[in-house]
Amino acid sequence: MPEQILFVALGSTVLFGAALVRALRAERRKAHIELRLKAIVMSTPTSDSVVTSLRRPAPPRYALPAMILARLDAALAATGGVVGLPHLAATAILAAALVGVVIEAAQPRQVLSIAFAGLAGLGAPILLVRFAQSRYQRRFLDIFPDALDLIVRSVRAGLPMIEAIDLAAHEIRKPVGTEFDRVLGEIRIGVELEDALQRAADHIRVPDFRFFVVSLALHRRAGGSIAEILSNLSTVIRQRRALRMKARALTAEATASAAVVAAMPFIAALGLFLINPQLVSVLFVDPRGRLMLGVAAIGLLSGMALMKAMIRKSLR
Repeated sequence: MPEQILFVALGSTVLFGAALVRALRAERRKAHIELRLKAIVMSTPTSDSVVTSLRRPAPPRYALPAMILARLDAALAATGGVVGLPHLAATAILAAALVGVVIEAAQPRQVLSIAFAGLAGLGAPILLVRFAQSRYQRRFLDIFPDALDLIVRSVRAGLPMIEAIDLAAHEIRKPVGTEFDRVLGEIRIGVELEDALQRAADHIRVPDFRFFVVSLALHRRAGGSIAEILSNLSTVIRQRRALRMKARALTAEATASAAVVAAMPFIAALGLFLINPQLVSVLFVDPRGRLMLGVAAIGLLSGMALMKAMIRKSLR
């Protein structure tokens, strides 16, 4: 038994590293749109020069550990600082140990136990990071339109853009106020407004905030009414949020059905245990019964994940 636990721990550690690499490769796909938006901002269309290509530039060649750490830091920063490396390590170890113990109770082959424990150690940190990122982005989007409205009123009252952002940083609660305060801190030490906002956009990873950054950059280059632009952007963000809430309300029935379907096996097992305990106890005493329980749990989790993915896809 101690040797099997050691194998599970080693396998989960190796697969945890592979999970980090997989998560960092997934971040590259998101960076493609960000690089295109940067190309739009940095390219000033005039009568003499026209933007002819928005091709993704070749990334610099860093050492693999430095690149992995940089992308990992960016992914953790997008959670608002809530999740760190200790959280990822603890989540991976707990998930691998829990799944390893449950699978080992069914007495399968040792390789199978290590594989399932490794998969748990691989997927749990990724799910934790994505959940924290989604939660932080939802909190940001709930407050961001109010910050835009405050900036619009300040600009119409005659305040410069930096002072309007400063006012929003003090009046709007976090996380929007915290991000604006970080931008102002970079501006005070000499960073340009566009660069500071671009770093904030890379940190937050919210498309609506990136539209705000692009609008300010284009206004500084081409001119125009920035108050009108930001007012329209605030209206669009509120409409998109209302549409998402409406879609969530329409899919509430499917979400409730998924919860009921997921709870039915446990309710049926409890009813059978109350009627005939010996019939249900076979699943826990016999190794074949424990194996069937493991297969059923995997199938149930897979079905729940599939239904949740379908519901989430309908909300986009």
